[in-house]
Amino acid sequence: MAEGQEDRNTDDLMEEASQTRIDEMREKGQVSQSRELVGLISLFAAATALWIFAPKIGTDIGEYMREMFRVDEAAKMNFKDSTALNLALMKCLKLIVFMGLPISVAGFVFGILGSFMQVGSILSFDPIMPKFEKIDPIKGLMRFLSMRFVMDSARMIFKIVVSVYAAYLLVKTQIFNSPEQMLSDPGRFLASLSASSKTIFLSLFGIAAVFALMDFWMQRKEWLKQVRLTRQEAKEEAKEREGNPQVKARVRSIQREMSRKRMMAAVKTADVIITNPTHIAIAVKYDKDKMLAPRVVAKGADFIAQKIKALAVEAGVPTVENVPLARTLYKSVKVNQYIPRALYQAVAEVLAYVFRLRNKF
Repeated sequence: MAEGQEDRNTDDLMEEASQTRIDEMREKGQVSQSRELVGLISLFAAATALWIFAPKIGTDIGEYMREMFRVDEAAKMNFKDSTALNLALMKCLKLIVFMGLPISVAGFVFGILGSFMQVGSILSFDPIMPKFEKIDPIKGLMRFLSMRFVMDSARMIFKIVVSVYAAYLLVKTQIFNSPEQMLSDPGRFLASLSASSKTIFLSLFGIAAVFALMDFWMQRKEWLKQVRLTRQEAKEEAKEREGNPQVKARVRSIQREMSRKRMMAAVKTADVIITNPTHIAIAVKYDKDKMLAPRVVAKGADFIAQKIKALAVEAGVPTVENVPLARTLYKSVKVNQYIPRALYQAVAEVLAYVFRLRNKF
């Protein structure tokens, strides 16, 4: 369970967490993770390493014991001879290190892998940053009195009771009910003890695995419940993700204004303004060397139309009245689009008239 989430009131969390919310929690190091599952994987890895290296460990211990209890070595071992005692202790320490190192490394590495399999790769310093609420005695007391603490304690007590009772039954069945094994030869007794120990361990491991998987499921469920959003938080997140409607409207307004300014600037480059004559104005440009067809560079109705015509007068662009053509162009052709083929003839006549006026032919 992620720290820092337990103080939220789950009664107010009505909206499911979005992927944005989950990613934000991951960046803060707040993820769902079962420590029991990590510990179980680590324990199994260490036990497997012990089982693999057991023959070697047994051989090394036997050789050490034989060496230490030889008559000549025992005679040297006295508390007055510190050199011999130090040598014996160093051998013992080296033996312990070589026995424990592979087991510890296996448990450590697989513990990290178990954590990685649950949460993936996360690098966040937020969980270790000092926070006042973590040392606040009042909040700490409230956690101990919370329903979650009571439920966690009840689950822990239940797991301990079940595990201890199962261990008692297994030991009773495997060892205490076979007293004749105690009277058998040492080799047979050790083999029987090893088999019984393996059965006990695997049985207890299976019980622990069931509890760990249940804990993983419960931690995931509780975490998803904790990262849910209130209705207000969901609205704020939607605004951040999609943009504030007021800001978006303002951006669109600015974009329209900039587009209008560019359109008005293009009026001065037009070859002719086609009007209806008072409500609509269409600015058309044609360069036979660079353009495949005439193009509408500006258009507008009412106030915009009047402004286009005013700019045309200032720039010396001729204006031609053609009501049907102006209406058709206004409805069917967008700014910066070429004239459709169906209107070639009508527009060509207007342009020919304008070009004749300019003595271009």
